[in-house]
Amino acid sequence: MLKIGEFSVLTQVSIKTLRYYDEVGLLKPARLDLGSGYRYYSASQVPRLHRILALKDLGFPLDRIAKVIEEGVTADALKGMLMLREVEQQARVLEETERLARLRARLRLIEQEGIMAGEVVLKDLGPQWIVSLREVIPGFRTIGTLFGKLSGTLEARWRYMAWQRRSSTTRSSRTRTSTWK
Repeated sequence: MLKIGEFSVLTQVSIKTLRYYDEVGLLKPARLDLGSGYRYYSASQVPRLHRILALKDLGFPLDRIAKVIEEGVTADALKGMLMLREVEQQARVLEETERLARLRARLRLIEQEGIMAGEVVLKDLGPQWIVSLREVIPGFRTIGTLFGKLSGTLEARWRYMAWQRRSSTTRSSRTRTSTWK
């Protein structure tokens, strides 16, 4: 039997972690001295601890690890769990990659604002047309679809404005023609 400190050195797992695993029922000591409260582990518990650490390293939560170890899942079931975990991790990586892209964009914006800080000029402008498009997109990478929609909206608006100008010009020229006579 190994005292908790010896077992900790042997397995390179902290005493605090071993106590926590005992507390949650994941790895109980082989023997507990009721008088001193010392926890004793056996060398036969090392493989179980290694399975716990391997699954933890793969990102499984401790409650799921406890189920896997207690139920003794088959290789196929473990493979299915690992494939599911892989999909979860890929989604996380994609989410974090998108977050990193947004962070970099903000940093570039801050750098540009820092460069342009001394060059601010305020001007009064006449009325202007503003076009906006608001839509929820699944991710930053799909923002390009919004540009296509915005472009189509702008093109339709410009055609309408050109038609209005032609119509008003035609009406004005008719009016001028009649007044010049």
